[in-house]
Amino acid sequence: MNELIKSLDWNTIITTVWTVILLPILTYVANEIRKYAKSKNIDKYTDILQNNVVNAVKDVYETIVKDVKGTEDWTEEKQEEVKEIAKQKALSALSNSAYQCLIEANTDFEEYLDSLIGTSLFDIKNKGDK
Repeated sequence: MNELIKSLDWNTIITTVWTVILLPILTYVANEIRKYAKSKNIDKYTDILQNNVVNAVKDVYETIVKDVKGTEDWTEEKQEEVKEIAKQKALSALSNSAYQCLIEANTDFEEYLDSLIGTSLFDIKNKGDK
């Protein structure tokens, strides 16, 4: 047995074990860690975006909508303009890396942002009606 162990080519064995077993396992673990970190960043950035949207919608509502709503100036065009202003305010409050991360994670990011703004506007409208 001792002679068998001495006769083995240990460099080949170590290289084979590294290439066949350890390297794929380490690569898999590293990829899983990267995915987890990215998902945590996306969650964090999504929360930041939602807060930015709520704040932007409140700001636009207080500065523009309150004065125009219920008048003849409150047209479909004005409503779209207000939504666009809220969208730009929410996006400008994001960091560039957060924006890029959210766009990469969401192929329909613009629709998602529109829905967040619509929901925030609905919430503010309902709070104001009570």
